[in-house]
Amino acid sequence: MNLQHDDDPYLPTFLPTPNNVTFLSGEEAVLQCAIENRGTRTIVWRRASEPNPLTIGEDTFVGDKRFYVRHRKHSLEWNLHIREATPQDSGVYECQVITRSRDIRQMVLLRIDDTPFIPPQKPDIQISGSQFVEKGNTLTLTCNATGFDYPPDELDWFKDGLKLTSDLRRTLRKDVSLADKTIVSKLQVARATMADAGTYVCRASDMQVTSAKVNVLNTDTVNEKRESKDQSTLWPFGSRGGVGGPLMFNAVVLLLCVALALCAS
Repeated sequence: MNLQHDDDPYLPTFLPTPNNVTFLSGEEAVLQCAIENRGTRTIVWRRASEPNPLTIGEDTFVGDKRFYVRHRKHSLEWNLHIREATPQDSGVYECQVITRSRDIRQMVLLRIDDTPFIPPQKPDIQISGSQFVEKGNTLTLTCNATGFDYPPDELDWFKDGLKLTSDLRRTLRKDVSLADKTIVSKLQVARATMADAGTYVCRASDMQVTSAKVNVLNTDTVNEKRESKDQSTLWPFGSRGGVGGPLMFNAVVLLLCVALALCAS
């Protein structure tokens, strides 16, 4: 549920994220919250049934340190994490943007299944990273693949059917852990453009495949509208060529002429 009582395009806006999630008991629960146009406003997480906050910004405000917020610099996501979640953690949680006069919040329903969480022993592959990135910022995705007896030999990235390699904007870094039977590949794209949006595919050499969709937000359009609106207030004689503009201008010219005539006399 998304509660936002204003049509002002410059107010914070919640981007689409799951509002009904289920995790197993003992698993780390993640409640997503992504916000555009946050500015310097503070993000607060709380249980809807309790008045006191769980977190304010990136700080935890309860004694239970299982609760914490994960947020990367320049990211739009402020996700609430609950380590070793229990059925008692089930309920409705609220992600709120602190403003002076408006109620801007989003509800997330969390269910914890009391079936014990057993870490997967079979091969697995996952992508983590920002689902939303603003144009001009760095896009970061991490692919983590686990093998059965040993880590996969290689990880490859694809977008639009093409294999990705390092270039002036794109970097790929790889790390292998024999003890964990894991290989990790980190993809970073500097100065993201609209063309960088889309579905990124990570494929391991043992043919495990996963993908993630990334949205690049064009904030230039909003900034241009805001600058245009601000500049229109700088011309006091009518910024749109209306009737008020010429009349005010003529009146000022007339007053100047009178003043000059008085000075000359």
